[in-house]
Amino acid sequence: MDKICCFAGHSDIYNKDNIYQKLLSATEELILKEGVNIFRVGNYGDFDALSAKAVRALKDRYPNIKLELIIPYLTASINEYREQYYNNYDSIIIADIPEKTPKSLRIIKANQYMVRNSDFLLCFVERSFGGAVKVLEYAQKRDGIAVINLGAKV
Repeated sequence: MDKICCFAGHSDIYNKDNIYQKLLSATEELILKEGVNIFRVGNYGDFDALSAKAVRALKDRYPNIKLELIIPYLTASINEYREQYYNNYDSIIIADIPEKTPKSLRIIKANQYMVRNSDFLLCFVERSFGGAVKVLEYAQKRDGIAVINLGAKV
């Protein structure tokens, strides 16, 4: 049975090397101790990029893990660079969110979709504002998802 972890964090990270090392360690621990084999990530900032990089680095040691890109809608860049995206992700999933959702809310809804469909949330939240906090708060209110915050307590 698949175990799924999604990622969420601030779009601007200043100490990328330190956070990347924490991500790499926490992700590997989820693979080894919890049996996580599917990792879901967005495409909207530094933490998403670092998370995807960490999973890709671990795929050499753990070839059974999968990296899925979750997007709120199909973008021109994904269409234009389709081959590049599919070389970097095992699959690209458009989040199942109501069609009439305003574009300004679709990233939030895509993050909620990931949380609803995951066993773990691995996040980096160290500030009390922004989209990452909203994802963390949403996950904390839900049963059935374990939350790991690599950032300071908010």
